Formats: sequence, C-alpha cells, structure tokens
Amino acid sequence: MAKSMVERYEQLLRQDPTSSVFVELAKALLEKGDAARAIEVCEQGISHHPSSTVGRVLWGKALIHLGRPAEAMEQFDRAIAIEKDNPYAYNLIGEVLLQRGLYRSALPLLRKAVALQPNDGRVKLWLEQAQQALAGGPAPVFADLMGLEKTAPSSEGESDGEAKAEGDAAEPSPVAASPMAAARLRAAALGDTAKAATASGPGAARNAGARAAADLASAAAAGGRASVGDVPAREGDADSAGGVSASGSTADAGTSEDTAAGTGGARTRSGEHPAASAAGSSLGLIDRPVPVLVPSLGSELPSLDLSLSDEDDAPRPSGSEPESGARTGEGNEPPPQDSLGAASDTAGASEDPTSTGEGEAGTAPADSDDDVLLRSSEFTTAKPVIPAASADSDDDVLLRSSEFTTAKPVIPAASGGLLGDLPPPDPTAQNPVVARAQPATRGSGSKRSLLDDLPEASEAAGSAAKPKAGQPKQDTEALTAAYEKELRQKLVREAAKTSFLKRNGVKVAGVTALAMVLITIVVGFLRIRAATGGQTLNEALARAEDLITQDTRASLDGALQQLGRALEMDEGSSRAWALTAWTHALLFSDHGMSPEDRLKALEALEKPGVKEAAPGLVLTTNVLVADDRGREPARRALLTSMDESTEAQALAASILLASKDEKKALERFDRALRTSPANVRALVALGGYYLASEDFPHAIEMFEKARTKSPKHPVARIGQAEARLALEQELDASLADVAPLAEDKALPADLKSRQQLVHGRLLSAVGKHDEARTLLGKGTQGALAFDFQLALGAASRAAGKLDAAQAAYEAALKLQPKSDEAREGLGRTLLDRDRERDVLTRLEADSGRKVSLVRGAAYARLGDWKRARAELARTRVNERYPPEAVSLLALADAAEGNAPQARELLEKALAASKRPRNDMRLALGQVYWRERAFDKAQAQFEEAQKDPRDYEASCSLGRLLLSRGLPDMALKPLTQAVERNGAHGESRDALGRTLLAMGRTPEALKQFEAWQLDNPGSAAAHKGFALALFHAGRRKEAEGAAGRSAKLAPDDAEAHRLRAAILFASGDAKSGFSALERANKLDPKDPDTFCEIAHAFLRQGNVDNADAAFAAARREGSDATCGRVGELYVQLPGGGRGAARTLEDLASRAPTVWDKAFAQAAMARVLLGAGVLKDARAAAEEAVRLAPFQGRSHLALGLVALKQRQEAVAKASLLKAVELEPTDGPAYLALADVLVRESAELNRAVESYEAFLRLAGGSEEAGRVKKALPSLKKKAAR
Repeated sequence: MAKSMVERYEQLLRQDPTSSVFVELAKALLEKGDAARAIEVCEQGISHHPSSTVGRVLWGKALIHLGRPAEAMEQFDRAIAIEKDNPYAYNLIGEVLLQRGLYRSALPLLRKAVALQPNDGRVKLWLEQAQQALAGGPAPVFADLMGLEKTAPSSEGESDGEAKAEGDAAEPSPVAASPMAAARLRAAALGDTAKAATASGPGAARNAGARAAADLASAAAAGGRASVGDVPAREGDADSAGGVSASGSTADAGTSEDTAAGTGGARTRSGEHPAASAAGSSLGLIDRPVPVLVPSLGSELPSLDLSLSDEDDAPRPSGSEPESGARTGEGNEPPPQDSLGAASDTAGASEDPTSTGEGEAGTAPADSDDDVLLRSSEFTTAKPVIPAASADSDDDVLLRSSEFTTAKPVIPAASGGLLGDLPPPDPTAQNPVVARAQPATRGSGSKRSLLDDLPEASEAAGSAAKPKAGQPKQDTEALTAAYEKELRQKLVREAAKTSFLKRNGVKVAGVTALAMVLITIVVGFLRIRAATGGQTLNEALARAEDLITQDTRASLDGALQQLGRALEMDEGSSRAWALTAWTHALLFSDHGMSPEDRLKALEALEKPGVKEAAPGLVLTTNVLVADDRGREPARRALLTSMDESTEAQALAASILLASKDEKKALERFDRALRTSPANVRALVALGGYYLASEDFPHAIEMFEKARTKSPKHPVARIGQAEARLALEQELDASLADVAPLAEDKALPADLKSRQQLVHGRLLSAVGKHDEARTLLGKGTQGALAFDFQLALGAASRAAGKLDAAQAAYEAALKLQPKSDEAREGLGRTLLDRDRERDVLTRLEADSGRKVSLVRGAAYARLGDWKRARAELARTRVNERYPPEAVSLLALADAAEGNAPQARELLEKALAASKRPRNDMRLALGQVYWRERAFDKAQAQFEEAQKDPRDYEASCSLGRLLLSRGLPDMALKPLTQAVERNGAHGESRDALGRTLLAMGRTPEALKQFEAWQLDNPGSAAAHKGFALALFHAGRRKEAEGAAGRSAKLAPDDAEAHRLRAAILFASGDAKSGFSALERANKLDPKDPDTFCEIAHAFLRQGNVDNADAAFAAARREGSDATCGRVGELYVQLPGGGRGAARTLEDLASRAPTVWDKAFAQAAMARVLLGAGVLKDARAAAEEAVRLAPFQGRSHLALGLVALKQRQEAVAKASLLKAVELEPTDGPAYLALADVLVRESAELNRAVESYEAFLRLAGGSEEAGRVKKALPSLKKKAAR
C-alpha cells in the first residue's frame, strides 16, 4: 500500500508542483525507507511553501536517517523560527528526537513545548521520560501525536480471534490470558505482540488457575519466535523478521500454542533506525522457553523459582522444523524441549492441570538452557544487568520480571542480537540471571495474577533450585502447575477477605495528613499575598518609586497605597518612610498646599533611620514643605549638599533656574538626568526652560521624553501643546490632547488657567474662532488676565472681528502698558483695518524691534519706502533682518525699480527656509506681478493661500486674476479674503470691482457701502462707493462720494478719472475735462484715462482726436478692450461685416460689462451701416441690457429703431440717451432728427439742434444743422 500511496502522491505533485501534498509524499518515503528521496521532496516543497513547519521537520528527520544530525538540527531551527511561539513545531521535533533516542537534544525543545502548552499531559510525560532516560531510566513510551510515524500493521485482530475461539471451547488462549506475560512483553518492547496480549488480558481474568500456565506459555511462544526469526541471514531485513511454528503436533493445545507463537512474529516497522528494526523483530521477552521447577506438594514456598532445564542433548520432536542456524548470542543452541512442553501443558490446564503427556508431543525442539536472552525495544541506551551466577547452580535460571523495563541492552550495529558480540557461553557455566521487567498495569476490575504478589527469588536460591539431571521433566512441570494454581487460589481468598482500608489505611492516612498540611500552607500563603497585594516588600517599594517618578496626582496617591502596604509588611523600613515623606511633600507643593500633607511629611522624616537611609529625599522634602522662615535655609542646605540623588539635583536645578542662574541650573539638570534619565520632574522643568527661551524644538523633545514615562503628566501635555502651537505643528493632535484636561477635577488651579489658555489658542488656530473667543473670554478676570487678553485679541483678529481684537489689545495694554506683545498686536490689528496712520500715531518710534517692524509695514502700505527702510533697520539683530522685514525691503526695492534684485533676494530666502513664510511668498508674487510674470505670481499666491488665516494671499490672487480679465475666477479667492478679514479694504475693493465687472451691481454696492462705513477715512472706500453708485445710475450720490475720495487722496489718478465721468454724466463738460487733465497728469500712462478722454472727444463729435486717444490707450495697454473697440467706433458707420465680427469677438472677451456694452453698441452701429437691421437690433438691445445707464447703448438702439421705422421706440431710446449723457452732442442730433418729423415736436427739435451745436459745433454735421436751423425755427414759430 505504501508504494501505491507514493505513486499517487508523486502523480499529484507532478500535476501541481506547488501543492502541499509534498508533506504526505515525504512521510510515505520515510516509511518506505527512502530518506534521500524524502529530502529532495522536502527541499522542492519548501521552496514553494517556506512556512511549512511539518516540511522542515520531515526534512530534518530524513537527514537523521542518513546520519547527518548537524544538517537536521539546522532544519529544526528553521522550523522553530517560522513561529517561535507555536508549540506544534516543538512537539514534532521533540517526537522525532525521542524516537531516534536523542534525549539530550530533545530536552530543551520539550521544555519549550511544555511552557507553551502547560495543560498538555502527553508532552509533560515525554519530558519526564526523556529526563529519566538520560538518568539511566527506561526509554520513553509515547503515542504518535502528529502523525510523523505510522505503526506497522498489526495482527492483533487475528490473535484476538483465535484467543476468543479457544476461550469458547475451554479456557482462554495462553497468550491472551496472561497479564504477567503482557507486562513482560510490554516492558521488553512495547511491540504489537505485547499489545495483543494486553488487549486480551481482561478476558483471561475469568480463570485465575490458568494464569501461571498462560504466563509461561507466552514466554515460551516468544522464545520460539525469537529462535526462528533471528537467523543471521535475516538480520537486516525488517520485512522478513518473523517466526515459524515450533511444532506440528496433533493436539488442540499445540495448535493454539503455535498460533500464539506465530502471531506478531512478523510485525515490523519500516523506515526506522536499524536498532528499531531489530527491536521490532524480537518482541518476545526471552528467546527460548522457560522451564519450571516443580516443588513437592505441601512444602512451603517462600519464593517461586523458575528454573530452566540444562539438557543440551535432548532430542528434537518429530513434528518441528529444523533450524539452519543457531540464535544470535546463544551459541547456536536449540531451544530446550521441556520449555515448550510446559507451555503446551499450561494451554490445556482447564481439563487437567496435572496432565503433561499431550504437551510433550507438541513441544518445540529443546535448546540449551545455559543462558537466557532477554530482548527489549529499549536496547539502545543501556546493557542488561547480568549478575554472576552461583557456583552451585548451573541448571536453573532465576527469572526476575521486575527489572525488564529498566534494563536497556545495547546491541552494536553489526551484531545479530542483544548479546551478539559476546562469546558463546560455556555449556557447563552457570546460567546468568537476567533483569526483571516491571509488571504491566492492570485495568480496573481485573484480578491479580498469582505471580504478581510473590516475592522475588534470590540469586542463591536460583542456583540452588536447579533440578538434578535425572529428574523427570513431566513430573516437575505438572507439580509446578498444580502448586501455582493452589497458591493463586489461596491469595485470591485472602485478598477478598481484606478490605481496602485495612490494606491501604496507613497510606490513606498519610496522604490525608499531607494534603491538610499543604492546604494550610497554600491558604496561609494566599491570605498573605492578598493582604500585601501579591507583592513582596521590595516589589512594593519599587512600584511606589515608579509611581512617584510619574509625578501625577493619581500616581502619587497610588504610591501612598503601595507605601502603606510596604509599611504593613515592615513598619520599620526607613526607605518606605523616606518615600512617604517625599510623596506627601510633592502633594503639598504641587497639589493644593494641604497642611495635612505637610504634617505627614514631617512626621515621616522623624522616623528612625530615615535621615541616614535617604539624605537626598530628606533635603528635598525639607525644601518643599518649608515655611517662609525656613525656606531659604532649606534651599541653601540643598544647594550646598554633595548628595547626587536625582531628586536632589533636579530640585536644585529648578531653584537655580528661578534665580536666573541658567548655567548652573543646566549643569544640575544634566547630573539629575544622568543619574535617572526617566526623572519626569527634571524633564518637565527643563522643557519649561526651553519653552520660555522660545527654543520650541528642544522643549518638545523634553516634554516627549517626560511623557514616555508619564503619559498623563498635565504639565508635560500643556507645555508640549504650547510649543507645538508656537511652531504651528500637529495642532489637531495637541487640541485632542489638551481638551480632556478641562474635565480633570484634580488639576491644580494654576494649571487650570494655563490649560484653558492654550485650549482657546488651539481652537483659534484650527479655525474654531467662536469657541475660542467664548473660552478665552472666561479667563480675562483671573491671574492670567493679561495673557487671556492677548489670546482673545489674536483669536478675534483671526476671526475677522477686528473691533473686538482692538479692544482686547487695548485692555492688555492697560494691564501692562510697556508690553511689546500687546503693542504689536494692537498695531497689526490697526493694519488689518487699514488704519496705517493710526498705527504711526499710537505706536511710538524706538519702542522695540516688534513695534518697529509694525511701523515699517505701515509705511510700506502708505508707499513711503524711505521711512519704511528706516523703521526696518531697527529690527536687525547681528546684521540679520527678521523674515518679514526681508519681505518688506524686497518690496521697497521693487517699487524703486530694483525688481530683479528683489526677486533674487526673495527666491534665495525661500530656498533656504525649511518652512517658507507666507509673507515671503506674498512679496515674491507681487514682484513677479510687477515683472508681468503672471503665472509665477499666481503660483506663489495660491501656495500662500493654503493658510486658512492668511487673507492677503487670497486678496492678491483675486486682484491678479481680475487684472488679467478673469473676474469670474477672481470671485472665489476675493470672497474668501473678505470672509477672513472683512475690514481689509483692499479685499473689499477688489471684490466690489469684480462684482461690478460681472454686472452684479447691487452686490458690489453693498460691499463698498460696508467698507466706507467701517473706514470712513479711507479714500479708496469712497472711490469704490462712487464707482458703484455711478454704475447704478445714482449720479448725484456718486458725485459726492467721488468728491470725498479726491479730497482724501488728491493724488489718486483713478479718483479724478471717475470724477470726470460723473461730471460728464451730470452735464458739466468743462469740469469733466479739467478732471481728466488732472488724472492724465497724475498717471500719464493709464489706458483707462485715455479711453475716457476719447469718449469726451466723441461727445464733441471730434472723431480725429478721439481716434488719437483710443490709439494712446492701445499703446499703453495692449489688452485694453476700450482702445480696440474705439478704433472701430470712430469709423462709423463704415467697417462692414468684418468689423462686426471683430467687435463680436471683443465683446465676448471683454472683462467688464461696460466694455462688453461698448462693443455691442459699436457692433450695432456697424451692422446698421451694413443694412443688417435684425442683427443690429439684437446687438443694441444687448448693449442696453449690459449697461442700462450708459447713453451710447441707448443711442445705438434709437438709431436702429429709427431705421426700422419704429419711431416711438427710437424717440424713447434717444430721449434716454440724452438724459444719461447730457453732454453728448451726437445724441442730441439724432434726437432732433426724430423730433423734427413731428410738427408738434418742432420746438423740442429746435432745442436739440441748438444743444448739438453748442456741444459739437465743430463736427461734420454742424454745417447741415446750421443751414436747416433758421427755417426750422420759423416753421416752429408759426
């Protein structure tokens, strides 16, 4: 079957080389004995399954078979390394090593297996047996746990069947009926024959009288098998190891005997070590029959001596097979005839126990009884103990069964049996006494064998009991069987009379007393452990020291509990009292200044031996609990002390740090941390020093080290959050760490305020401004009121509540008028509100570096770069400027014409900075913008915009997009900028202009109105408001706002240009021209000013000058839409369809609605000239929709409607045009041409012609009007 299984597994493995079936194939190959092939299979399989523990173990086992133990151990190590805590690998490897007899190598693996599976009794038994084997005890006996070995096929079923048949006829089979024989066989080999005998033992207990005979018959059968199976020619072949029937007699008893002798003789195990094969081939207890000496009836038998016959020349029975060779180690002697005869007689004991005639007919050939070969499965580790025989006994052998399991005969590899290397015994020598096998364990309910309770026969008795040569064998055997039967019956009767308590009363009492003692000890031990928390004194003190080191309220309370237990164990422990004093001192100093803690600390110091045992703790305790009078002496004593304890050095460092002696303080901290690197108090104090010095990275490092030992330390958590906030790192994590402290009722009062402060600042930093302002507002009346006012001002400023921020900073200045932080905060708030001049008036010069930086920024906003440079020069430290000053100086360079130098400086500064500042990015973007590198500028602004608190970057990005004609894209960043800071005028202005450009005039008007109300002193606010009013058609209000803007900023060219447009719309052409001249003088390169000048010339009908102004606009601004549209507008009504297409494209790309309307009106006039009235009408209507308060749009619509003979529409549109543009001469001309067609409107027509001549008297149409006007006046007068 093994071969067929190998073939099947090989076929499966060929089909799928990655299959895990290689494990089963390796097992089958090992059973077959092909270790080399098994190694190949394991190596191949493990290449696909490197984590296969069983594969590694099988590989190692195969290597052991080939005699390569070092390589095998390497594979075992790899199997264990796959999963070190998996007991499976240790079980497998331990089992393999035990099976190979490598007990010393198996011990550590079995110990590890027991440690991993302490409840596995089988593995514990293996460990115990391996230890016994190393000490000279028996070899381990264990079942196959993991399936690495397979027991050879058993023939138990056959033997049991025959035994049952015999039992039905008469008495049980001799082999099956003897528990003693089973014990001997199991002790000898644990082979299949022993299993068969053991299995049939309970059935044989029904007849106590047949047990002795069955026992002898079993031994005789085993000897017969050994005599036939151990032929030298078959020593190495495990498959051929078997026995032959000892006799061919005709008696039924002989048949049963042959069957018992034949079963199991062929049982072997393939694939094992040669020693194991030898053991499997000789499973009998002895290798020849055991003759029995029969004493005379009636005599007393103090011990039962089983003698072996010594007749070497006894003839063989006719029915037995001749043996070609002698047994190994027996001098090739045939077995004695009387031994098999005794076994045969025993088999028929149920009918006539004294009859021996039939037994002799079926006995095996006689053999020499000079020595007895005892064969065991444990032969590999010890040699049998063979005591010297007595001089007067050479015919008998004393059989000592109690030594069978402890003797371990050693059989060399080349020998044929146990005593193969010994010289053949002298025929006349005395027979050796072999070791006894331990009796087999009886099952519950079975009767004891007669021979189980007999005393052992001494060696002298064995030698003296040898029968004389002439004594008849049949009589001796019959007497022995009869006497044994009688003795068994007697012992059974005595055992039945004796109760269990009488037999074992002393033992039971001893065990009970021992159990009571053990229970008392265990209960007492558990009570003591429970009372002390399961700790020893040293453990309690060590735990208390660890809790004290953590330095939290909870840990200090836990330390007091530990110290209480320690004092219960040893009330005189000076170390415990010293730690108790130190703990109460810490509670007094850091947690409430309780007088009770101070008193307990002082009481603990007075305990005997405390001052001598812990002088450092005494010094530190005195400092912490000293009153005002004793504080300075206690501190001097500590500072002058030579004590090197970590507590003393840490406290001394804190005292020196408070007295500003930083150098000595740092030295003391170093000594404290060298003594104990986990001193939390020293680490926290050192972190606080770095935090106050603004060395935030080192502060974070110290606090992290402290939290490694004490994760819940409140000071470390708060300090770490403050340092991270200063570096703007891990803000969310810091907030999550600090927020739970607000619920800690045990937090000291000073720490509560500090926690509330950093909590509010973190909320503001992550964008939760409203929550931050609410929380910070609660602390403005406490001990940290100044700090809370500063934090409240910063949170309000970040939330865009600049009025609240200004109030908070002003309150802080009242508390500390000379505080640079408060003055800086106030100045920056005023800058955010566009109050640059207020900054300069409220913050005095030479007030410190921070104030100078704010004043420099204010001058930069005003464009006064000279004074800005002077202020920024005061911010230098060791010839180095702060980053913000570098940005402002670069902007000054760019404004003064050194843009390349400014760009180079900012690029280098950004490259050298680990965390680039937003102000540098913003300045560099503005320099790029000045150099018209729009894409680079946009990239810098977008990067700076990622900061949720930066509004200037969003504003700059929106303004850049708006200047590039992309108002729709500019809307989002500008809206974001206004949301972040509603008082930022530049953001409001850009957002309002964007909304106007998109035609959302009402929304734009709201933005400008809110801005000018918030900052009424801002000229830009009034200018924007005027612009929105103008486009909304509110000309009168717009004129007032424009006037205020021009008054506040008389040098603002845009303000004068806007004022001019409003004046023209109001009908004051003269003032309008004056304002345009002022605007052009202030900014002679502004394309929008040139466009407005061109429109003024068009109102006068001066087309040539208008054309020149439009050309100037195109020259100064190539992307100015009004200049390109005006180029075609002056050519009206010419241009044709080509001009119309150009105007359509310009209208689609125009950035503002008024430019779009201008292009649409021009296109309508061009299409009108080309005769395309329908398209002209659509363009005119679109122009009116886009700019409803622009006169030229209505003019175009009126002209188209007039051409379409829609005089009513034309009249209404032209009337609207002259209303919106009262200085537009051509509009009056067109209106007069419509009115003149109606006789009722002749007077109005005359007025319109006169207005035209007054406004555009130099135009080409003026001559025609002048000729027709007199006759028209006469006609109107009629």
